Amino acid sequence: MPMKTSAPQFDTQILSRISTLKMTAMNLVEGLLTGQHRSRHKGASVEFAEYKDYSPGDEIRHIDWKVVGKTDKYHVKQFEQSTNLKCTILLDASGSMAYQSPLKEQHPKMEYARTLVAALSYLLLKQFDAVGLTLFNDKVVEHIPPRSKASHYQQILHSLANISPQGTTRIDDVLGGLAGRLRGRSMFILVSDFFVQNQNLRKNLKLLCSRGFEVILFHVLHPDEIRLPFEGDIIFESLEDDPAMELDPKDINAEYQKMVQEHINSFQQDCNGLGVDYVFLDTSESMEQALIYYLLKRKSLVKL
Repeated sequence: MPMKTSAPQFDTQILSRISTLKMTAMNLVEGLLTGQHRSRHKGASVEFAEYKDYSPGDEIRHIDWKVVGKTDKYHVKQFEQSTNLKCTILLDASGSMAYQSPLKEQHPKMEYARTLVAALSYLLLKQFDAVGLTLFNDKVVEHIPPRSKASHYQQILHSLANISPQGTTRIDDVLGGLAGRLRGRSMFILVSDFFVQNQNLRKNLKLLCSRGFEVILFHVLHPDEIRLPFEGDIIFESLEDDPAMELDPKDINAEYQKMVQEHINSFQQDCNGLGVDYVFLDTSESMEQALIYYLLKRKSLVKL
């Protein structure tokens, strides 16, 4: 299935994936927001955007009573909110994100990442912030500009449902290009396995921070990529452009795990030095716990 379609073409499988993704994201976020202040953005709306069916919890003052009189149904006016925050979520759609374990049933890496992005998008829109989505590998594959309109979520979900990870990773060029497009108070959330050179990414993160952007990195790895739990002589084939190699993981396991941990530690230290939030995620971990961590770290989005 292609990563980008010229027009929405919903088949049964896509609809099913979108529905599942939406419900999972909503359940995760709604549970975390219960009893908390939903948004720090108050004041008048900018312009009427659309109607939605009334549901418990909606403000009565937004019910369109003229529509009620004509249809005997309750509809709530929704508005394009004025917002101080525009967030672009960048999701790595390169080949390495397609990894699935041959050993046992575990969350495929891309399924975990796309669910995370769906939940973060829902959270931001729930707070009346503008959210956009950029899918990339060695270039921008698809870019959805940030908007705060509630119906915008369906466009994001459609793009997430259509992802087919492929190609190589080039975060540097992508970040540099997007930084020039955004103005005002903006945030970047970058979701990737970060199989890239630290120094190149650090240079671009430093540029974003110097321009006043807020940046969050979600570093997503499958447990197989962290611990290399395989046995026997195995041919490892790259999901991107690296050559295949045959080896016995037992011969390199200790050194491999050490290198992976050093890579993670290096990212974390670089982010800390730049004032960038760094969140490491093992796909065997609870998505709910990942979002709790995110909410606690980003008090500028949700006042606890």
